[in-house]
Amino acid sequence: MKLVFPHKEHKDFELIGDNFSIGSSSDATIQIEAVGMCENHATITKDEDDFSIRVDNPAAMVSVNGRLVKESREVREGDLIIISQVHCKIVSEIVDVPDDNRTRIRMALPKFVLRGVSGVYFGKTFPLRGKTSLGRHSENDIFINVDGISRKHAVISVVADGLEIEDLDSSNGTFVNGEKITKQPIKIGDEIKLDNIRFLIQSPGTSAKHNQSGDPKRAQGSVNSSANNSSPDSSGSAMKWMVTALILLLAAGGAWYLGLLDTFIK
Repeated sequence: MKLVFPHKEHKDFELIGDNFSIGSSSDATIQIEAVGMCENHATITKDEDDFSIRVDNPAAMVSVNGRLVKESREVREGDLIIISQVHCKIVSEIVDVPDDNRTRIRMALPKFVLRGVSGVYFGKTFPLRGKTSLGRHSENDIFINVDGISRKHAVISVVADGLEIEDLDSSNGTFVNGEKITKQPIKIGDEIKLDNIRFLIQSPGTSAKHNQSGDPKRAQGSVNSSANNSSPDSSGSAMKWMVTALILLLAAGGAWYLGLLDTFIK
């Protein structure tokens, strides 16, 4: 059996043995560095073919299929375990199955992703399918364990003509491109801000480059400025020719005034 991480932020871990401690400590069997992770966060125990997870620290947050674990809970193969904000599952070893010539249905890629552009979520992407809830409670699809985020903060829904975001009466509000919203459509390129955590709506494969200031208007200004700076400086060249011509005219006028041109005129 293996402990796998669907978001691929950590390597899969083979569960060979009976007890596997999980935490940020270097002594932990499975060391995980993440926001809210305690040094000794939890322990996975194996009893023959049965697994259970035990919470070692009363302040540690662990859930199995959305239900908080207070002391210990049985874990079955495929159950979703959330340790602090890290998602993982216990699965069997992958076995190669002979090709039976049947057509395989390929899971379609999501049309939209949510990419973190600030804080501990910088660079992390989350697919947007159906309804995606965001908040500080571990039952949310995107678990944001940060002060200032409400337990159920907002939800992003895929609708017929794109995306829609709705604030769930959060304490600090939900913002789209700097404007506080209640419910409104959103599109690729829009910036979503929950308290001080910022995300960007993108399509899969889009570059992670983003204006760090978080001000879309400032970002647009930067683009326009770059475009102007990169254009040919035709006005500068014309100015140089005008200055050169003016200097020559002044020189000629001075020479005439001093009578230096009389010999040439005669």
